[in-house]
Amino acid sequence: MRTAPKMLYPGVCGLAFFCVIGLTIGALAINAREQTIITGQLPATEKNRAVRLNQHAFDYATELIKQGHVVTDGRGAWSQHQPSAEEENEFISLHGFGEYAKWHLGIDDAHGEKTKARYKFPYGDLKNVHRCALLAIESRAAQYKHYGIEKAARELREMISASNSDR
Repeated sequence: MRTAPKMLYPGVCGLAFFCVIGLTIGALAINAREQTIITGQLPATEKNRAVRLNQHAFDYATELIKQGHVVTDGRGAWSQHQPSAEEENEFISLHGFGEYAKWHLGIDDAHGEKTKARYKFPYGDLKNVHRCALLAIESRAAQYKHYGIEKAARELREMISASNSDR
Protein backbone atom coordinates (compact mmCIF):
# COMPACT_ATOMS: atom_id res chain seq x y z
CA MET A 1 0.00 0.00 0.00
CA ARG A 2 2.92 2.33 0.44
CA THR A 3 3.81 2.18 -3.25
CA ALA A 4 0.38 3.22 -4.44
CA PRO A 5 0.58 6.83 -3.11
CA LYS A 6 4.08 7.29 -4.60
CA MET A 7 2.80 6.20 -7.99
CA LEU A 8 -0.22 8.50 -7.82
CA TYR A 9 1.79 11.59 -6.83
CA PRO A 10 3.14 12.46 -10.32
CA GLY A 11 -0.30 11.97 -11.82
CA VAL A 12 -1.98 14.16 -9.24
CA CYS A 13 0.68 16.86 -9.65
CA GLY A 14 0.25 16.82 -13.41
CA LEU A 15 -3.52 17.05 -13.10
CA ALA A 16 -3.20 19.96 -10.65
CA PHE A 17 -0.77 21.71 -13.01
CA PHE A 18 -3.15 21.45 -15.96
CA CYS A 19 -6.07 22.66 -13.81
CA VAL A 20 -4.12 25.74 -12.71
CA ILE A 21 -3.02 26.47 -16.29
CA GLY A 22 -6.57 25.99 -17.56
CA LEU A 23 -8.01 28.33 -14.95
CA THR A 24 -5.34 30.95 -15.68
CA ILE A 25 -5.96 30.85 -19.43
CA GLY A 26 -9.70 31.02 -18.81
CA ALA A 27 -9.26 34.02 -16.52
CA LEU A 28 -7.09 35.78 -19.11
CA ALA A 29 -9.71 35.19 -21.78
CA ILE A 30 -12.41 36.61 -19.53
CA ASN A 31 -10.20 39.60 -18.65
CA ALA A 32 -9.55 40.36 -22.30
CA ARG A 33 -13.25 40.12 -23.09
CA GLU A 34 -14.46 42.01 -20.04
CA GLN A 35 -11.78 44.72 -19.91
CA THR A 36 -14.27 47.21 -18.52
CA ILE A 37 -14.66 45.25 -15.28
CA ILE A 38 -10.94 45.06 -14.55
CA THR A 39 -9.59 48.43 -15.68
CA GLY A 40 -12.71 50.54 -15.94
CA GLN A 41 -11.77 51.32 -19.55
CA LEU A 42 -13.24 50.28 -22.83
CA PRO A 43 -11.20 47.93 -25.01
CA ALA A 44 -9.34 49.78 -27.77
CA THR A 45 -11.77 48.67 -30.50
CA GLU A 46 -14.74 50.01 -28.54
CA LYS A 47 -12.91 53.28 -27.81
CA ASN A 48 -12.68 53.89 -31.56
CA ARG A 49 -16.40 53.33 -31.99
CA ALA A 50 -17.35 55.47 -28.99
CA VAL A 51 -15.82 58.69 -30.38
CA ARG A 52 -17.60 60.11 -33.38
CA LEU A 53 -17.52 63.30 -35.42
CA ASN A 54 -19.51 66.18 -33.95
CA GLN A 55 -21.12 67.46 -37.15
CA HIS A 56 -22.57 70.54 -35.39
CA ALA A 57 -19.07 71.53 -34.26
CA PHE A 58 -17.71 71.04 -37.78
CA ASP A 59 -20.47 73.26 -39.20
CA TYR A 60 -19.86 75.88 -36.49
CA ALA A 61 -16.10 75.88 -37.18
CA THR A 62 -16.80 76.29 -40.90
CA GLU A 63 -18.90 79.39 -40.16
CA LEU A 64 -16.24 80.81 -37.83
CA ILE A 65 -13.60 80.38 -40.54
CA LYS A 66 -15.83 82.09 -43.13
CA GLN A 67 -16.31 85.00 -40.70
CA GLY A 68 -12.55 85.28 -40.14
CA HIS A 69 -12.46 84.08 -36.52
CA VAL A 70 -9.17 82.29 -37.10
CA VAL A 71 -5.71 82.27 -35.56
CA THR A 72 -3.17 81.10 -38.13
CA ASP A 73 -0.52 79.82 -35.77
CA GLY A 74 2.24 77.27 -36.20
CA ARG A 75 2.53 73.62 -35.33
CA GLY A 76 3.10 73.05 -31.64
CA ALA A 77 1.53 76.32 -30.47
CA TRP A 78 -1.65 74.63 -29.26
CA SER A 79 -0.18 73.81 -25.84
CA GLN A 80 0.08 77.57 -25.15
CA HIS A 81 -3.17 78.56 -26.89
CA GLN A 82 -5.66 76.00 -25.62
CA PRO A 83 -8.03 77.18 -22.91
CA SER A 84 -7.28 76.19 -19.32
CA ALA A 85 -9.65 74.04 -17.28
CA GLU A 86 -10.75 77.17 -15.40
CA GLU A 87 -11.51 79.00 -18.65
CA GLU A 88 -13.51 76.00 -19.87
CA ASN A 89 -15.46 75.82 -16.60
CA GLU A 90 -16.24 79.53 -16.77
CA PHE A 91 -17.37 79.18 -20.39
CA ILE A 92 -19.65 76.27 -19.45
CA SER A 93 -21.16 78.17 -16.52
CA LEU A 94 -21.88 81.18 -18.79
CA HIS A 95 -22.97 79.38 -21.97
CA GLY A 96 -23.75 75.76 -21.07
CA PHE A 97 -22.60 72.42 -22.45
CA GLY A 98 -24.41 72.96 -25.75
CA GLU A 99 -22.10 75.83 -26.66
CA TYR A 100 -19.07 74.05 -25.18
CA ALA A 101 -19.79 71.05 -27.42
CA LYS A 102 -19.55 73.27 -30.52
CA TRP A 103 -15.84 73.74 -29.85
CA HIS A 104 -15.00 70.00 -30.05
CA LEU A 105 -14.88 67.90 -33.20
CA GLY A 106 -15.36 64.64 -31.30
CA ILE A 107 -18.12 63.28 -29.11
CA ASP A 108 -17.41 60.32 -26.83
CA ASP A 109 -20.72 58.52 -26.31
CA ALA A 110 -19.23 56.59 -23.40
CA HIS A 111 -19.65 59.74 -21.24
CA GLY A 112 -22.76 61.66 -20.20
CA GLU A 113 -23.97 64.73 -22.10
CA LYS A 114 -23.21 67.21 -19.33
CA THR A 115 -19.61 66.17 -18.73
CA LYS A 116 -16.43 67.66 -20.15
CA ALA A 117 -15.10 64.14 -20.77
CA ARG A 118 -17.73 63.64 -23.48
CA TYR A 119 -16.19 66.28 -25.73
CA LYS A 120 -12.90 65.51 -27.49
CA PHE A 121 -10.63 67.22 -30.00
CA PRO A 122 -11.01 70.95 -29.21
CA TYR A 123 -10.25 73.12 -32.25
CA GLY A 124 -10.20 76.58 -30.73
CA ASP A 125 -9.86 78.81 -27.69
CA LEU A 126 -13.65 79.32 -27.33
CA LYS A 127 -13.37 82.50 -29.44
CA ASN A 128 -11.35 81.58 -32.56
CA VAL A 129 -10.45 78.50 -34.59
CA HIS A 130 -6.75 77.74 -34.21
CA ARG A 131 -4.73 76.21 -37.02
CA CYS A 132 -2.38 74.61 -34.47
CA ALA A 133 -5.35 72.85 -32.83
CA LEU A 134 -6.45 71.43 -36.18
CA LEU A 135 -2.92 70.14 -36.83
CA ALA A 136 -2.92 68.47 -33.40
CA ILE A 137 -6.36 66.96 -34.07
CA GLU A 138 -5.27 65.54 -37.42
CA SER A 139 -2.30 63.84 -35.82
CA ARG A 140 -4.08 62.52 -32.74
CA ALA A 141 -7.21 61.41 -34.62
CA ALA A 142 -5.08 59.46 -37.09
CA GLN A 143 -3.16 57.88 -34.22
CA TYR A 144 -6.39 56.60 -32.63
CA LYS A 145 -8.03 55.74 -35.96
CA HIS A 146 -10.79 58.36 -35.76
CA TYR A 147 -10.65 58.89 -39.50
CA GLY A 148 -13.82 60.98 -39.78
CA ILE A 149 -12.47 63.45 -37.24
CA GLU A 150 -9.06 63.47 -38.94
CA LYS A 151 -10.71 64.25 -42.29
CA ALA A 152 -12.85 67.02 -40.78
CA ALA A 153 -9.80 68.68 -39.18
CA ARG A 154 -7.92 68.52 -42.49
CA GLU A 155 -10.87 70.10 -44.33
CA LEU A 156 -11.05 72.93 -41.78
CA ARG A 157 -7.29 73.49 -42.01
CA GLU A 158 -7.53 73.61 -45.80
CA MET A 159 -10.36 76.16 -45.52
CA ILE A 160 -8.07 78.33 -43.40
CA SER A 161 -5.27 78.00 -45.97
CA ALA A 162 -7.64 78.89 -48.81
CA SER A 163 -9.01 81.92 -46.97
CA ASN A 164 -5.46 83.13 -46.23
CA SER A 165 -4.44 82.80 -49.87
CA ASP A 166 -7.52 84.84 -50.91
CA ARG A 167 -6.32 87.81 -48.87
